[in-house]
Amino acid sequence: MKIGIIGCGNMASSIACSITKTQKHQMFCYDVDETKAEKFNELYGVTKLMSENEVVLNCDIIIIAVKPKDIFNVLRKIKDVVGDKIIVSIAAGISVERIKDVVGNKKIVRVMPNININVEEGILGVCFSESVLQEEKDKVTELFKSMGAVIVVDEKFMDAITALFGSGPAFVAHFVESYIDAAVKLGFSKQESYDLVLKLFYGTVVNMKNNMLTTYQVKDMVTSPGGTTIEGLVEFERRALKGAIIDGIIKAYERSKSIL
Repeated sequence: MKIGIIGCGNMASSIACSITKTQKHQMFCYDVDETKAEKFNELYGVTKLMSENEVVLNCDIIIIAVKPKDIFNVLRKIKDVVGDKIIVSIAAGISVERIKDVVGNKKIVRVMPNININVEEGILGVCFSESVLQEEKDKVTELFKSMGAVIVVDEKFMDAITALFGSGPAFVAHFVESYIDAAVKLGFSKQESYDLVLKLFYGTVVNMKNNMLTTYQVKDMVTSPGGTTIEGLVEFERRALKGAIIDGIIKAYERSKSIL
């Protein structure tokens, strides 16, 4: 397949990196910032083109990887040359219907990836417009499977995907940072804290996955009557930590629904 990428920012870079590592497709790119497009060419061997329309005309699948505020400008430029090409949008909060309002009833795919696709451990929510054929759905799904776990959903779930998994790496990093700061406060160096806390989070997840442990089972295995763990857990409950985390995710979900 011939894959086109319009917009050469961080997420587009992760997508291009993953495709070049795991698949054999011709890739083309364009960015209004020529320096970014040139860097894409150098890093991933992607052919740099001179306009959005050139990308559409040369490719089977076009990934629009610009910010939500910029996507409609791109769509207006390409609407007359889209034809039966597959348009993939990764813009958070922009519905298929709003894309159709600009380009018409074309083959449109919404994808919500997260940054972990750059290590093939991403989570990608995908939904399709009704005009995308099953064979084409399979091609798009296969393309993104190389980047992590793909979940095909009804579009009504895309805002939840955005909040939970698009924003998720930032939330997880925030939790990890808090743990690192606690380790530093208790006397460990910054580097020791960083290394050991990452190992703690990674090891816990691997243990849960490999041994099919629930969160409750892990807590029960570690928590002793009158011990240190229950003291910490009780304090977390007293501070309503779980509720704050849930509320933060809901806020992200509500923001996704209200973008533009």
